[in-house]
Amino acid sequence: MAGAGMSIARRRLNLWLAVAAGQPTANGTSSEAFDNLHTDPTMNEPPPLMDAPSPAPAPGPQAPATSLAARLLNVFATPVEVFDEVRTSAHVAANWLVPAILGSVVGLISVVIVLSQPAIQQKIREQQDQAIEKRLEKLVKAGTITQQQADQQRAMAEKFTNPTLTKIMGAAGAVFLSFARVFLWALVLWLLGRWLLRSRFGYLKATEVAGLAGMIGVLGTIVTLLLKVNFSNPASSPSLALVVGEFDPKNPAHLLLAALNLFDFWQLAVMAVGVARLAGVPFVRAGLVVCGFWFVWSFVVISISTVLARLFG
Repeated sequence: MAGAGMSIARRRLNLWLAVAAGQPTANGTSSEAFDNLHTDPTMNEPPPLMDAPSPAPAPGPQAPATSLAARLLNVFATPVEVFDEVRTSAHVAANWLVPAILGSVVGLISVVIVLSQPAIQQKIREQQDQAIEKRLEKLVKAGTITQQQADQQRAMAEKFTNPTLTKIMGAAGAVFLSFARVFLWALVLWLLGRWLLRSRFGYLKATEVAGLAGMIGVLGTIVTLLLKVNFSNPASSPSLALVVGEFDPKNPAHLLLAALNLFDFWQLAVMAVGVARLAGVPFVRAGLVVCGFWFVWSFVVISISTVLARLFG
C-alpha cells in the first residue's frame, strides 16, 4: 500500500517537471501531458492511506536482576533496592520460602542448644515447679481437688515437662512459628495496604516482603541464642529486659521491656520500607501504619497475658 502511493506521487512529479520544461513526454506534447494530468484517472486517485503501526505490547513482569543470595544479604543494608526489584519483577516464591526455612533451622538449633544448658534447664524446671505448686495449692485450698488428686496431677505434669519432650515441642514450635510468622505478617501488611494506605498490591508480594524482612529475625534469633547461653537465662534477649535482674513473665512491666526488642524494631522498619515501595507511599506514612499496628498488637498480647497470669497463676 505504501509503495503504490509513492509510485503515483512520483509519476505526478515527473509530469509536472516535464510540462514546466516544455519537454515531450510519453503521453504526448507538454500541453497534452498537462491535459492528461486532469483526465488520467490514476492521477486523480488519492494516495492510499498508510497502515497505522500496531501498538507495542505492554512489558510484563521481568525476572529479578539480582540473585537470591544477593537479595537475602542486601535486605540488611539496602532494603529499598531489594523491594524495588520485588515490586517490578515477577513473583519469586524463594523470597519467602528460603527465609522461612532458614528461620526454622536456626530456631530449631537454638531451642536444642538452649535447652541443653544445665543452668537453663534448672531455671526452667524451677519456674515450672513453682507455677504448678501454686496452682495446685490454690485448688486444694478451694476444695476443688483433694491432696491425692493434686499429687497425681503433679506426677503427670512431671512427665510432660521432662527435657527431651520439652526439646521436641520447642523444636516443632520453632518450625511452625517460622512459617506462620511469614504468612501472618504478609496478611497484616496486605490488609494495612488495602485499608489504610489505599493500595492494592498482591498478597504474594506481601509474602515476599515479610519473608525477606524475616532475615532480620533470623539474625535476631542467633543473637538471642548467644545472650541466653552467655547469661544462662532463658529470658535473655536483645531488649530492654536485659536491665531486669530477675525476669518475671507475670509482670506486665517486664513483658513491656521484653517487647522493646532491637531486632523487632529493625524488622518493622524493613517491612515498612517494603510496604512503602509496593504501595508507592512515603516511608514515614508506611512506618507509622506498620509500627502503629505492632504497638496495638503488643498491648493486647501483654494485657491478655497479664489477665491469664492472674487467673491461672
